[in-house]
Amino acid sequence: MAKAFFFILLMIATLSSIFAQNSRDVDNSAKTSSQNKKSVKVFKSGKNSFFKTQKEGKEEYEDRMKQVAKDKKKSVKILKKPQYSDKSYFGHKRPPKKRPLSKRKLCKACGIVH
Repeated sequence: MAKAFFFILLMIATLSSIFAQNSRDVDNSAKTSSQNKKSVKVFKSGKNSFFKTQKEGKEEYEDRMKQVAKDKKKSVKILKKPQYSDKSYFGHKRPPKKRPLSKRKLCKACGIVH
């Protein structure tokens, strides 16, 4: 038992030394970071669309905020339907029928017997 434990410990130590970071990796990352600082920064918005002026960015932001407000208004309107607001519907489009005890079965939609 102890031999197996020491063998596993030895394997972990050798694997960690193989995949360890060396000094060459640190030097390369320092060079690339200095090159990145010199590059020109371009602002992105959305999918691969670029804007150069602050005015265009503000207009795009306002358009997105209007769209978000419109979507929220639409979702609130949908949630006012009795399917979502009335608890007797149990998530169904119409309230489930009350069947006799002998004919009741498990509902797949809500998991309640009715």
